[in-house]
Amino acid sequence: MTDCAAQALSLFDAWERRDYDAVMAHLAGDAVVRDMPRAVVLDARSDMRDWFESWVVACADATAGAEVTVSSATAAVVQGVYVGTNTGPLGPFPASGRAVSMPFAIVMRFDGEGSVTDYAVYYDQLTLLSQLGHAPALT
Repeated sequence: MTDCAAQALSLFDAWERRDYDAVMAHLAGDAVVRDMPRAVVLDARSDMRDWFESWVVACADATAGAEVTVSSATAAVVQGVYVGTNTGPLGPFPASGRAVSMPFAIVMRFDGEGSVTDYAVYYDQLTLLSQLGHAPALT
């Protein structure tokens, strides 16, 4: 039986090491990555890899602080705080040089082999954009 919590943390460990080959090795061949705030669904492996890398392109010093909050035989929920300094582009937005600290949650579903089949990430896009100076902060 797959230890989904260990698999989820192993994926984040690979991301923290910037080992994108290892990150991709955690994903099933038919995996889907869902960036829920941006309504983006990725099913091409090259697009998924680019997406994982884009968070480091935006903040080269980024960390995730990932921890598993709940898991089962087929799924795991990961929470953390994406922290870094914006030194590169984030999608269409240029680098601002500002710090970001954004909580996130990810629901991962696994197949019988222990590979991620569905990776759905949730975060507050307004928090991210306002911290970087690309949107006004709500008061």
